[in-house]
Amino acid sequence: MRAIVVGAGFAGLSAAEALRRAGVDVVVLEARDRVGGRVWSRPLSNGAVVEMGAEFILPGNTVITGLADRFGIGLWSKGMRYGDREPRGGSGVERPTLLAAADAVRDALAGRPEGAPPLSAAELLDSLDLDPGAREAIRARLEVSTANVAEAVDAAALAGIAAHGADECPSAAGGNQGIALALARELGAAVHLSSPVERVVRDAAGVRVTAGGAEVTGDVALIAVPASVIGRIAFEPALPEDTARALAGVVYGHAAKLFVPLRETPPPSAVLSVPERYWTWTATGARSAVQPVVHAFAGSAPALAALRVEEGAETWLASLERLRPELELDRDGAVLSTWDDDPWVGAAYSTRGPAGADGDALARPVGPLHFCGEHTAGGWAALMEGALRSGLRAAGEVLSRRS
Repeated sequence: MRAIVVGAGFAGLSAAEALRRAGVDVVVLEARDRVGGRVWSRPLSNGAVVEMGAEFILPGNTVITGLADRFGIGLWSKGMRYGDREPRGGSGVERPTLLAAADAVRDALAGRPEGAPPLSAAELLDSLDLDPGAREAIRARLEVSTANVAEAVDAAALAGIAAHGADECPSAAGGNQGIALALARELGAAVHLSSPVERVVRDAAGVRVTAGGAEVTGDVALIAVPASVIGRIAFEPALPEDTARALAGVVYGHAAKLFVPLRETPPPSAVLSVPERYWTWTATGARSAVQPVVHAFAGSAPALAALRVEEGAETWLASLERLRPELELDRDGAVLSTWDDDPWVGAAYSTRGPAGADGDALARPVGPLHFCGEHTAGGWAALMEGALRSGLRAAGEVLSRRS
């Protein structure tokens, strides 16, 4: 059996490597000149390693931690807590009041009956008797982490990706992209970079995939690209209506990251700008030493517009100086990371809306075509873990077909 994998992000690589280990002949076609997709690690001029895309490994993310162990990569603990951010600006709220409000939100979510009507995060927050400053801070936390406005996000995100808590949320030592590179090394020459797929034809004989004018044939194809750009691939025959509708209905968030070298190394920290919808952190890296860089992540289209990200980093840098006056910024070394202008995704990651998504249609095979990617991962969507799990799920489907 030969499987053609379209995309060398975490989903495509995990699928391809699982198939290779099971004895399947695989070919991986990647549009970019690197592997990893939205997982991209790079060093700054001062040696600090930053994540241009996905960064934190959340509690229960066992597949990614298993791969880090398997490849001897290890984890960086960060020294700060992803779910515990000091809110600054806005109406203001004391820490005990904020934590009590977060508990009230968690209790409200736990008390929702099974089969309850769809509810947005905004509707849930507005329905509870919360301190106004706490409500504002929790909403800011949600909108930053989901990269979307609260009205467009399912209330369940308040207990998931936007949960308040003190759990450790590390990253892969040396950069998360190391996991993609390790998977790619296992695949060797099967991975073809700078090979954007233009056409996928399926028939009784299998699949024919065109990339860069060259045609590759196989028995099955695994489509591991974001739903936001899948329309750039011509499928012949066209995808079934339910599949096409589900893919078109995937909602994506919008985010940007800013990294600024520091002249003095601070302790680990996590600070949220409530009114401007971004958070910042300083964190430990190799040998548990704090890296000399402040990281910032802004989430939601209104936040990016207010920070004038399209024009560059200047507005954000000025805001960061006001928010974190205790830090000695080296403005000249600042690096801005945006994904809206990346032609191979055009957004950050998927957002689960109040009505949810047709997960069955997103993940359902279409003849010899199998679909994976974080947007197909249900409760694991928007995470590196979701991408990896979706790839393993698609690989399992292919192996079942072979059996």
